[in-house]
Amino acid sequence: MKLTNAFAALAATTVLAATPALAEKRVTISNWTSPNHATSRGHAAFAEMTESEFPDAFDFKLFAGGALLGPKPTLSGLRDGVADVGLLALTYFRSEMPYAQLVADLALLGEDHYAMAGATSEFVMLHCQPCKDEFAKNGMVALSGISTAPYVLLTTKPIVEISDMQGVKLRTGGSVWDRWATRLGAEPVNVPSSEMYDTMSHGVVTAAVQPVGALKGHSLIEVAKHLTELPLGTYHSGSIFAAGPKFWISLSPEQREQFVKNIPEAVAQTEVYYETDDLDVLKEAGGLGLQVHQPSPEFLQDLIDFRTADLEEIARISREERGIEDPEPLIATYRELIEKWHGLVEPLQPIRDNHQPYADLLRQEIYSKIDFATYPN
Repeated sequence: MKLTNAFAALAATTVLAATPALAEKRVTISNWTSPNHATSRGHAAFAEMTESEFPDAFDFKLFAGGALLGPKPTLSGLRDGVADVGLLALTYFRSEMPYAQLVADLALLGEDHYAMAGATSEFVMLHCQPCKDEFAKNGMVALSGISTAPYVLLTTKPIVEISDMQGVKLRTGGSVWDRWATRLGAEPVNVPSSEMYDTMSHGVVTAAVQPVGALKGHSLIEVAKHLTELPLGTYHSGSIFAAGPKFWISLSPEQREQFVKNIPEAVAQTEVYYETDDLDVLKEAGGLGLQVHQPSPEFLQDLIDFRTADLEEIARISREERGIEDPEPLIATYRELIEKWHGLVEPLQPIRDNHQPYADLLRQEIYSKIDFATYPN
């Protein structure tokens, strides 16, 4: 078997074939969001399901709230074996992972986060060898994608007109929102999502591009009392199940199958958490002191115009700024998958009422097509 980069070096010193499966293998999961965030609850659900189904296989230890690794140290922490599995947001690694930024640059296409989680998972795991190579080069294995619920504007003051964006210090989650903010006279501020509360409370950030549920998941309701329902796409450049090479290579084929068995359910459950968190905040808006605003027609049309123009620039940006030689086929494939997954999930709505058909769809369209004994090669 040909292994590349970090995996090749590690495999050279690791004996696999004749090693029997060990009972209750300790698995350390790192999550830098708060324990009540959708992804932390998704990790907890995964651990509970897997330990219940395979009681003698794994012993999970979940660190939430950045107790083990923050968002930026997660990359090196997985590579070096500090954690075995973690939540990975690839925005923090723009120079190391240019193909991930190609995915991120298409954020404004995100309308249904269930579709985006499926499309991104399928793209990275089945249709983008450079993506898998990029993960391997940086010491990771992508065992899923992820998508937030749709992004809106969470702000410390009302923003409904284009002119209201002038001078706003906007925490963004990627280059596409940086470009959008800059053209409107706002100042993009790149800080980890785990630091949004502190930076907003001190005025370093005055607005954030985030899902509605972040008002609770990141406690932003204490500092951001205004929400503008502007359709700002989804964040889907990452993985809720990024595995480190030491951990992945240490697993026997049987252990790998056991480990990934419940990932589709966990991804589905996480996406449901994202949706229900949004709905819960909106239901409680009055009691929370939250004011919900609609953007002016001009503000909304300006965003639509920007999205159209920016999409035409993605290939050039990928080539000239990211060093991707031939981005057009990858962009076309990803957009086709987005369209495919929108069609697949639409008949399943409302998925929050029963996420199992969506989990089954993830398994059928992605996980059943992968030989995890040799993955990611």
